[in-house]
Amino acid sequence: MTDETTSFPIPGGEATSSRLLITGATGFIGQALALAGAEAGFEVIGLSRSGRMVPGLSKAEIWSLGESLPKDVRADVAVHLAHDFDGEPGAKRTCEGTILLAKQLREKGASRQIFVSSYSAGPHAKSRYGRVKSALETALSRNFGLIIARPGLVLGDSGIYGRIAALARRSFVVPLPDGGKGRVPIIGAQRLCQELLALCRMSSPPHEANLFFKEQPSLRELVLRAAAEAGRRPFIFPVPVFLALPVMRCMEIMGISLPITSDSLVGFMGNQQAEHLSTLGE
Repeated sequence: MTDETTSFPIPGGEATSSRLLITGATGFIGQALALAGAEAGFEVIGLSRSGRMVPGLSKAEIWSLGESLPKDVRADVAVHLAHDFDGEPGAKRTCEGTILLAKQLREKGASRQIFVSSYSAGPHAKSRYGRVKSALETALSRNFGLIIARPGLVLGDSGIYGRIAALARRSFVVPLPDGGKGRVPIIGAQRLCQELLALCRMSSPPHEANLFFKEQPSLRELVLRAAAEAGRRPFIFPVPVFLALPVMRCMEIMGISLPITSDSLVGFMGNQQAEHLSTLGE
């Protein structure tokens, strides 16, 4: 398992795209992609709710899902990362806002757009997040010809994995659904950025890319690996999913912050029936 090579061949050379637009540019993946894009020679433009400049960006604009593309922003290629997690209202904004932006970017001459979906998308989707990604995959590929990229769980110091790893490294006991026997598709943040940039530049890109390593560790193995990096070995406490879900939902109603949400747990369990096959090379 490496995090260094780009798996897709580039037949006929690379497409000439210089301006890269990233939505959700201040998020975990957005920041990594902005820096990787700049290092690869792109002029990187970031859209986010804060409009904050992060390393790699040449320009940052305040923008939220549902708003029009800022008038002075143009791009050759765009990567859609923005997602609103505010329940059903957020799901509606994500669907409508992403479709609106894809349409406006096409009208402004963007030659290629990539929608970063999820392993959770597909007929197996049980979570709200997975259903939103599935709906957008269908709408964006059918109406705008967007490339669909489906990463697995992204390894790094932030995001869901970062929160799980932090819990594993500081706790003596880690509760896991059904003991953590479920499998997890994974990819490193650096490798994901390499693959997305390859899709940006390919002259003949695939319509879909499943971006996760072929080896899928169990959640238990992933947690124990993270803990071992800090010299720890916590006790794994199995919790039946039928008990974990209502407890998590009650805690969320009470405003208690959790490493993962109940919707993420629903997605994780649904992912055990996923049929996605990795398109990554070794």
